[in-house]
Amino acid sequence: MKADYVNVNGYLIPKLKSNAAAAGTVGKYGMMRARYLDEQRPMERDRMLLDGTLAQHLADIDREAHRQVEDLTQALAEQAAINEAMKCRDPLKWAAAMQGLQAQAEEIVCAELIYAEENTNDSLSLPGK
Repeated sequence: MKADYVNVNGYLIPKLKSNAAAAGTVGKYGMMRARYLDEQRPMERDRMLLDGTLAQHLADIDREAHRQVEDLTQALAEQAAINEAMKCRDPLKWAAAMQGLQAQAEEIVCAELIYAEENTNDSLSLPGK
């Protein structure tokens, strides 16, 4: 990888370019992963930043987490018999139940995907793929 440098007070600092298109697609879960890498795995974060793979890694994590939360919420709703009939009968109870199931699904996905140690080595090694 050829890097461009800028001279600042006698120090050569690399010009790091981020992929604006990929960075624009990073949402809630991608930002959670970025914060985790920054706080817990700074060397891995820096390596991915220098390699130019950080934005793609965060976008992949975000996309996969959204998919898994949606799928898991639907599976939990089916298991708990929370359906359209309940939605018509008691909309507030249905909304509360769905919010609870979504929170449960997010906890599971965060533990398995966002805060997982094995995802730092390869941006394509996502569970469930």
